[in-house]
Amino acid sequence: MGPEPEYTTTIDGLNICVDKDGGGTLGKAYEGNWTVSVANGPIWVYDNETLHTTSPKTHASVARLAAEFASEEINEGI
Repeated sequence: MGPEPEYTTTIDGLNICVDKDGGGTLGKAYEGNWTVSVANGPIWVYDNETLHTTSPKTHASVARLAAEFASEEINEGI
């Protein structure tokens, strides 16, 4: 992530940061590469990982996808 992520949120206790690679405007939908970071408390599940979308998504919808993927990884580790 850059110095200040374009979008941050908390979903199901996971802290999520999302940037549209190349820049993006909040509320607009884009396809392509996104950079996401997801933290479960002090533990990074994803740290500046690339998430690729083939259909247009908003920052919020990419954050929801990242939360779903991270939750699956966390649950597999149990």
